[in-house]
Amino acid sequence: MYLEKHKIAAEKIISREDNSIELEITFTEDCDFFDGHFPQIHLVPAVAQIDLATHFINKFFGKDRFISSAKRLKFSAPVLPNNCVHYILKYSPEKNSVNYKLISADGEKTFSSGSFLLGK
Repeated sequence: MYLEKHKIAAEKIISREDNSIELEITFTEDCDFFDGHFPQIHLVPAVAQIDLATHFINKFFGKDRFISSAKRLKFSAPVLPNNCVHYILKYSPEKNSVNYKLISADGEKTFSSGSFLLGK
């Protein structure tokens, strides 16, 4: 439901282990994340990239979407329409944190990365 609301096809699981997952999604031209962010340049806003990460954290690790803090957030390259990307999420139960990377499907480019401390 969440992805369809934003006109993103369902994620494809590339690999999965106990506390990590790699997912593939494509941001199509009609994805609502592109609406109004920059009129001349359509790109996925940083807040949408993080929102998707928290959606996947909830879906695959069963953790609340609340982030108590974020560290080392880095946005290195724009995510453009029709980009096929991979979310890599690694959950640390000991720290109740998630490291994430958003990369190109071929692994050549990192779009964003960072670490979230979950919970209250």
